[in-house]
Amino acid sequence: MLANDATMAEFRYSLAKILAAHVDAPFDPRGRDFIEKIASALYERHKQFPQWPKSVRHFYACYDINYQVGNGGFAQAAYNVPELLLVARKAFEELGCRQAAELCERAVSMLPAELREHLAKGLRAGPSLQDVFDHFNESEMAQLDSDLTDEFWADGKLQKLVEQNREDFESVDRIS
Repeated sequence: MLANDATMAEFRYSLAKILAAHVDAPFDPRGRDFIEKIASALYERHKQFPQWPKSVRHFYACYDINYQVGNGGFAQAAYNVPELLLVARKAFEELGCRQAAELCERAVSMLPAELREHLAKGLRAGPSLQDVFDHFNESEMAQLDSDLTDEFWADGKLQKLVEQNREDFESVDRIS
C-alpha cells in the first residue's frame, strides 16, 4: 500500500471521487448534495486546515460559518469556531458577498468581548448545554443575526468555488 493509499484509508470520503462524479452546472438550490459532500470530506480532515490551499480554506470557513449561524446565530459561531470568522470574512469578500463580509467583520470586532464573557460565565469549563444556549440568546453577537441577508447563504458561490478550483480540492486527499 502506498503512503497516499494509507492516508485515504483513514477517511470515509474522497474529494477526488466526489469531484469525478460531479458535472459542473448552474447551482440548483433544491439540491445541495455536492457542496454537502465536499463539506463532509473536509470535516473529516479539519485538523489539516492550515495545510489546505486558500480556496479550500475559504470554502470550509464559509460553509461552517453558514452552518453555525444557521443553527445558533453568530453567538454559536463565536463559541464553536471563532477562528473561522476572519477567514470567512476574507472568503466572502473574494466571493463578492460584501454584506456577508461586513457581518463577519463586525463579528470579529466583537470577538474579544465575547470570548471574555465566555470565560466569565465559565462556558469553557464544562458548562451545561442550557447555560450555553442561554448565552447564545443573551450574547451581544445575537444582534448580528437580524442583519443577515440572502447573500450570506452562499451555496451557489461555494459550488462555483469548488468547480473553479478542482485541483486544489483534489490535493487535500494527498495531505497526510
